[in-house]
Amino acid sequence: MKGETWAEIRRLRFGEVLSLSEIARRLYIDRKTVRQALYSEVCPAPAQLAKASKLDRYKSYIGERLKVYPGINSVRLLGELRRLGYEGGISILKEYLGRMRPGKHEAFLRIETLPGEQAQVDWAHCGTIRAGGGVRKLSAFVMVMSYSRKMYVEFTVSQSLEDFLGGHVRAFRYFGGVPKKLVYDNLKSVCLARVGSDIRFNPRFLEFSGHYLFEPVLCRPARGNEKGKVESGIKYLRGSFLDGRAPEDFDERRAALSGWLEEVANRREHGTTGMQPAVRFLEEAARLRPLPVREPDVAIVRAAQATSQALVSFDANQYTVPHVYARKTVTVKATEAEVNIFYKSRSVAAHRRNYGRGIIIENPSHYAGLLALKKAARSAKRSDAFLGLARGSAEAQAMLEAYMKGLLGADIEVHGHLERILKQAAQYGCTEVLQAVGQALKYSAFSADYIENLIARNRAARGERESEPISIPSRPDWERATVQERDLAAYDRIYEEEHNEPGPTKPTEP
Repeated sequence: MKGETWAEIRRLRFGEVLSLSEIARRLYIDRKTVRQALYSEVCPAPAQLAKASKLDRYKSYIGERLKVYPGINSVRLLGELRRLGYEGGISILKEYLGRMRPGKHEAFLRIETLPGEQAQVDWAHCGTIRAGGGVRKLSAFVMVMSYSRKMYVEFTVSQSLEDFLGGHVRAFRYFGGVPKKLVYDNLKSVCLARVGSDIRFNPRFLEFSGHYLFEPVLCRPARGNEKGKVESGIKYLRGSFLDGRAPEDFDERRAALSGWLEEVANRREHGTTGMQPAVRFLEEAARLRPLPVREPDVAIVRAAQATSQALVSFDANQYTVPHVYARKTVTVKATEAEVNIFYKSRSVAAHRRNYGRGIIIENPSHYAGLLALKKAARSAKRSDAFLGLARGSAEAQAMLEAYMKGLLGADIEVHGHLERILKQAAQYGCTEVLQAVGQALKYSAFSADYIENLIARNRAARGERESEPISIPSRPDWERATVQERDLAAYDRIYEEEHNEPGPTKPTEP
């Protein structure tokens, strides 16, 4: 209340003795304001005068520039003002320009359509969502029937063409039919290129529309009002369902959305039609085109290379295949719920689709054969190494085969004993092991324990010291390296040959 008003109210009341209603009528104010002034003995403080702005001395220059260049950029104008000595910031400049050149507000006609005539489609960006321990971008596919405003929404973690077409399939199934026209923004999934009225549609999308017999209609560029019904639906989705929602994972969010569509979104009284979308939809349900007998295949199909661990990457996760397909090129075919993997048109693996990130989805049976194969390969490798101690000698080969047969007949874990015997060979040499094996074979002593004891006894009898095994922790593969043992008898033969050579002959005397 201004001080002048306060003073005039008191004058009319106490000076001219007018009623509160008459004072309010004369001054065009509310009776509450009159009563407030009469109860107050103190005149209201005058409003503070606006402070001088750093921009005041430059406003005439700005006005002249706007006359010549009405659309001049605030950053460009700020540079010019700086050169003239302006020390203020860009915020007050932008605010002043906003008052000087208010934006143009175009009026639009409200467009209504006949029942079953049209639906509008768009993507909505919905932030992020927790999925399988990771975080992924969340999108919503939204389709709104233009007449009834009944809407269909589903969440996805991508905006791929396959997700886009799959959203249509499930929306048509939800509505029980297909509208005659569908209105889109200039999405890449629909329109590859556009020059004026010349439109190049995505071929796969055209094939899809031909299957369902609807007409795709594109909005004019920068004319979002032409699909205002779906824009309003997205705004309602954010305000009624997404905003203020507690953190959830992807599956929980999708389950909650289904209930919200049925119980809230399509049961509310719509602000424009004044009716529930589900009730008004009854008028257009019968006018929709019937669904085709066969739904089109909109699964995601990708070629992939299985790793050496029989893993196939798809959508930020890895899925197992049987080990026999390791390092082979396969085909991944993914639907909303499943991931199927094919090798040469034959299905080799099927998994429930996981929407997380960095997760390995396993089928234990894919590794069962691999474990048996690896175990057999390790066993064969130990057996070959044991028989290889013969170094080509037929006699030693027969002896080692006989000893292995005895090990197999004993009630022991054979390959563990072979491993211990091979360690003895690596430490003391093949000759020591062959000697011990021959002695053990005479007494039918089939065990690594006997071989170790015999080697220790033989070495002690020769007065040889016990040697410690060499361990190289940083390079365990070096411990498994073998060096061919040489036959030391060759050095004896060389020594004998040197000493048995005849000396120089003496010249015969005449």
